Amino acid sequence: MKLLVDIGNSRVKWAIMDDNGLTESQSFDRNKSGIKSSLNKAWKTLAYIKAIYVANVAGEKIAEQLSDWTQKQWNLTPKFIQAEKKHFGVINAYDEPEKLGVDRWLSLISARQHARLAQCIIDCGTAITVDIVTKAGQHQGGMIIPGISIMKSSLVNNTDALTADTDNQEFKTLATNTYSAIHTGTLYAVTATIERIISDLKESFNNRIRFIITGGDAEALLPLLSDDVHHYPDIVLRGLAFYARQDKTKTSVRKKTKPEQDEDTAAVKESDTDAKLKSESAPPAKENTQNDAQQVTDSSTKDKPKPARKPRKTRATKPKAAAKTETQASDTSLPEEAI
Repeated sequence: MKLLVDIGNSRVKWAIMDDNGLTESQSFDRNKSGIKSSLNKAWKTLAYIKAIYVANVAGEKIAEQLSDWTQKQWNLTPKFIQAEKKHFGVINAYDEPEKLGVDRWLSLISARQHARLAQCIIDCGTAITVDIVTKAGQHQGGMIIPGISIMKSSLVNNTDALTADTDNQEFKTLATNTYSAIHTGTLYAVTATIERIISDLKESFNNRIRFIITGGDAEALLPLLSDDVHHYPDIVLRGLAFYARQDKTKTSVRKKTKPEQDEDTAAVKESDTDAKLKSESAPPAKENTQNDAQQVTDSSTKDKPKPARKPRKTRATKPKAAAKTETQASDTSLPEEAI
């Protein structure tokens, strides 16, 4: 089993990949200072983990803590995926490809499966990111917008009269308490921005574009968005799965070719093949010679041999055909020795 991990700015999302595909994803909030205590609660009972693939946008400190924990627990070092210039049919538009957030990169790879249309991925986390990939796999670039939580905290932290009274949080078009007013205002600000982006992109792509929403705040925003926005909560994990499957393919190829790289085994196979070819080609030649001799004897006893029966010509062509067969069989064995 392989463990796929998506570490965001405020949450850790994960799933197991086995022969049946991805399990249902699970998540937990992460502490800003560390995640080891959270890992003990979430993963302590996990067993038979063979590999770990990680998308991490939370920084080196979190990555080191994760690596330390998995080394002690399973003696495994996680494989941290990074954005690339080109992979899985997607071409990165960034001038410095590695600077594109790995979560955005993996979302593009996952969305690329729907190649009949261009794809727009709207990831609503701590920050809201928007990325577009064409049906040919060309990343067009994107944008980053402050998320709902950043907008709320910005208002609360920079206005003396406002406090983060989360108990009064509810959605009303016209709120009757301060924090609900903040909550409603930020939701409308974000959805209005997203709707304008959707409208502009539909015009740019002549309505040949598909919209995907993901991230922790997606469910809060969906009721306020148009119906043609598709919710894919595990799109980053599904992008990670491409890398996990790729490693499996490489392993299977390695196992297949390893025995054929053994020189002693190849030599034995080659000698066996030569012996087999000789044993198969010898009898036909002997049989043909006997047949030809019999034909010559039969023809000599007749007064007028038929012109169509030419024993010498037949005798000459039979061994030649056998030699050709032997050469062709020998040529067929060459690719197996070269592999």
